[in-house]
Amino acid sequence: MKRIFLLLLVYIHLQTSAQQAFWSNAGALVSIKDKAYLSINGDAYNSLSGIYNNTDSIFVTGDWTNDAGNRAFDSIGAGYVFLYANNDQRIMGKDETHFHNLVLKTGGVKYADLDAYVDGTLYLNDLELNADTNTIIVTNPDTASVQRTTGFLSSLEDGGLLRYTTAIHPYLFPVGSNFGISRYRPVTIEPVKASLNYYKARFANVDATTEGFDRDKRFHLVCEINPDWYHRLYHPLGADSAVITIFYDTIADGSWSDIAHWQNKPQWESIDRTGIIAGAPFNRIYKVSWNNYNYSPFALANTSLPFAIAYADTTIWRFDTINVYASGGSTYTWLTDNHIADKFSPTASVWPDSNFVYTVLVEDGKGCNDTARVKITVIDKPFDDFFIPNVITPNGDAYNDTWYIRDLDRYPENQVRIINRWGDEVFFQRPYANNWNGTWKGNELPGATYYYIIRINFNGQDKEFNGPLTVVR
Repeated sequence: MKRIFLLLLVYIHLQTSAQQAFWSNAGALVSIKDKAYLSINGDAYNSLSGIYNNTDSIFVTGDWTNDAGNRAFDSIGAGYVFLYANNDQRIMGKDETHFHNLVLKTGGVKYADLDAYVDGTLYLNDLELNADTNTIIVTNPDTASVQRTTGFLSSLEDGGLLRYTTAIHPYLFPVGSNFGISRYRPVTIEPVKASLNYYKARFANVDATTEGFDRDKRFHLVCEINPDWYHRLYHPLGADSAVITIFYDTIADGSWSDIAHWQNKPQWESIDRTGIIAGAPFNRIYKVSWNNYNYSPFALANTSLPFAIAYADTTIWRFDTINVYASGGSTYTWLTDNHIADKFSPTASVWPDSNFVYTVLVEDGKGCNDTARVKITVIDKPFDDFFIPNVITPNGDAYNDTWYIRDLDRYPENQVRIINRWGDEVFFQRPYANNWNGTWKGNELPGATYYYIIRINFNGQDKEFNGPLTVVR
């Protein structure tokens, strides 16, 4: 036997003379038991402390409003509400409704003008649920408690979809937006433990800069941030880390190598993604065991490993000039004005008058920057006219073909050792005859930077000098 209690049904006339029906329980209990249903051809009002006990179905073709000072339903664990109209519908009122099963049907966009709870299953089907700046909270921790075909949840600012989780399994957050270019870009969050956690996601279909997260504020090895959209992810309750996965379309969105997170300074920094899984229509980029939600923004990014090289730390006499070198990129900027020439060249001449660290900014041509440093130690010259060049060009033009150490012959108790970058000795002589021309056992060594160690005896004291020596061919 079907049982339904209809307590009040009235009609009002709008100023346009169009009729819009509405239903109000006017403070009464409405009881809808198994195999019965309530069909409201218009707006539904819960008011004056009224409440529903629904273990079957309510169909509404207009807006749903809860002003009753309660959660609207005292039936726990059962009941469906169908937002069933071809046009737009809204969830409204002063009080948050706790639906059990909420089903979007027929057409239009369904709007939430305040937070709303779904304690059973949210059926998006093929429709958009627009939460604006509000949150739809699905308290059922079953991984299947959010269902869709092509539908999604959209939101603004700190709105979004919040899900309770108690399983070690991916929870789908079917988020998207029809603002501007229509996009569906879901995320999944998979907790590492089966304890209770709350996770929340929003898809922001805009340039992150427009919402206060400047894409130009980024760690120097973050080359580029997706300019079209990003996500906000939250972890309002629980201590467990999770696998976070962002879905993206390589045709529409381009190729990306990493996920960046707005953090620390704050700025965009790499989360060092774990992997990328190719697929159709979406690639999935994911990070295992993530648990930093101090800031909510996450974005696709292109990042780089360190690539700048500067060499080599060395010691020079005060007032001498030496070349410092950088490599690894396409443009170079030495970040100092302290006794330096050619500061926009990979090779710069420097003559510091005290110990100094020269830093070079290197760009790789893809938008990534990296830095490297050279430390120059300055000591007073113990004797006059002792000069150690740091470059030779053994090309047979009779100019700088051999490594000539000026006035070394004044200190006959000397020895010279040259090693390559792996520490292998490629030259040794005692005393040095100023005749090394970049060979080893009669064979030409490749153009590269080597390192010298010079030892002399001066007035009964041993002195050692070392530094880089570049062979240019």
